[in-house]
Amino acid sequence: MEAKEAGLRILTWNINGLRSFEDFAQTIRSLAADILCFQETKVTRDMLPEPLAIIPGYTSYYTFTRNSTAYSGVATYVRNSCTPIAAEDGITGYLSKTESTIGGTDLINQEFTQEEMKSLDAEGRCVITKHKINNSNTCLVLINVYCPRADPEREDRKSFKLQFYKALDIRANNLAEEGHCVIVLGDINTSHRELDHCDPYDEFPDHPGRRFLTHFLTQPHHKDADASQQSSQKSLQNKDMVDKDFDDQEENLDGWECEHVSIKSHQFHDAFRIFHREREHAFTCWNTKMNCRSTNYGTRIDYIFVSDNFKEKLSSCDIHPDILGSDHCPVSGRLDLNLEPALKPPPSCTKFYPEFQGRQLNIKDMFKTAVAAKNNSTTTTVTTQKRPHNNLTTAKDALQPNKKQKGANSGAKITAFFAPKKTQDVNINIECSVKENQILKNTNEELLMVEKTTISETVAAVKKVSEGNKEAWSKLFKPPKPNPLCSGHQEECVKRRVTKKGANQGREFFCCARGEGRADDPQARCNFFKWAK
Repeated sequence: MEAKEAGLRILTWNINGLRSFEDFAQTIRSLAADILCFQETKVTRDMLPEPLAIIPGYTSYYTFTRNSTAYSGVATYVRNSCTPIAAEDGITGYLSKTESTIGGTDLINQEFTQEEMKSLDAEGRCVITKHKINNSNTCLVLINVYCPRADPEREDRKSFKLQFYKALDIRANNLAEEGHCVIVLGDINTSHRELDHCDPYDEFPDHPGRRFLTHFLTQPHHKDADASQQSSQKSLQNKDMVDKDFDDQEENLDGWECEHVSIKSHQFHDAFRIFHREREHAFTCWNTKMNCRSTNYGTRIDYIFVSDNFKEKLSSCDIHPDILGSDHCPVSGRLDLNLEPALKPPPSCTKFYPEFQGRQLNIKDMFKTAVAAKNNSTTTTVTTQKRPHNNLTTAKDALQPNKKQKGANSGAKITAFFAPKKTQDVNINIECSVKENQILKNTNEELLMVEKTTISETVAAVKKVSEGNKEAWSKLFKPPKPNPLCSGHQEECVKRRVTKKGANQGREFFCCARGEGRADDPQARCNFFKWAK
């Protein structure tokens, strides 16, 4: 990706399945980052193989879904030169067996119930690592998150996503208030402004997820930010006016807004927009089923956020759409600092998983094993040499000749075996043999004639049947008609199926094979449509 430079290089990437890579270890090395944060690993703990978990030169920290499906999952890989001093599974701190070694959980406990915290951390969506900064009294805290997607057909998932945002807001700000340098990175699953979306619709900012990002982030000064900020402020004002019509305003809070604690706004910066404030079409996620990556028709939903007290340490940040392997692309950043590695990885490191711990033999055990093997060999030899007395007797009796047979043959002389046969008997045998040969010859000739007739009839019958079958199969397997050509590009269309519920669900249709794109893009899909039947 880029040459090795001074400082700390971090990277985030939604990989859409850990096991989709042929050589994951080589992929990690080729990315050339010191800390790599992956989302959507799609593995449970029992599915994680040791070669993927333990890669030489790195330590790794995983969180897994506790539910039946393995569609989420987050992992952080850290180069040995940056080994963290603490690591934690989950955004709320609920899963820590003891008090959190990272901190920032006091306000979380005031805002959420234990049941709510358990639910937020049950899907394996966050790994937090804490690192010691060289020549500094502060620590670097990385929050690697895979925020939930809001299913438009499920209200409970919309609420869950906003609750997760609230927990992220509280934890990140609380850690920053404690004096840590905080970085939030990963798949946030919301595009912030019109500039981050391929097709922003009317009232685009009037969305609770975007209102959260407007609250969470500082507002960079560029042409899109002013319009977006005005729209967001107008949206919030309209919301406040609606709230005044209700006695209990808490019922009309966005799901990410706190009810019991107070959190400051605008405490984090969008690292990419610090360096690329007005870059357009800078997307990190595409619909690959619709071939949208070919036309760069996507969204920017993968971010690196840095706390306000840490902004000056950030030297670069960029996206990498040229790196394939997922429906997302990586986002990387570089910091002007160096980390001091811990002497020993935290207990949650994958190298300490019991399933990856082979029992190491003591040298005494090795000698004990050799002696035991020798004893077993000696015992086996002795056993095979011993036989029961009854077996010897039986074998001896079996070798002795039968007494009756010996008596029957005792009167015969050896010269009797060489006595010539009588001439008359020989002649009779010769005549019988000649007659038998003649009969066999005649029979074979008759059988041969019958066989030739049967074979020829069989061949003719098979030939007739095969010709009929050939004609039938040719009718059955007629090549399909070619797909029609689209009207916009005169290129062969693709066949698709309607999956949306309704009267046409399951019906097939033809459309342009090119990727979906903007209406003014001549290289994008045209509007051709035709039902297949």
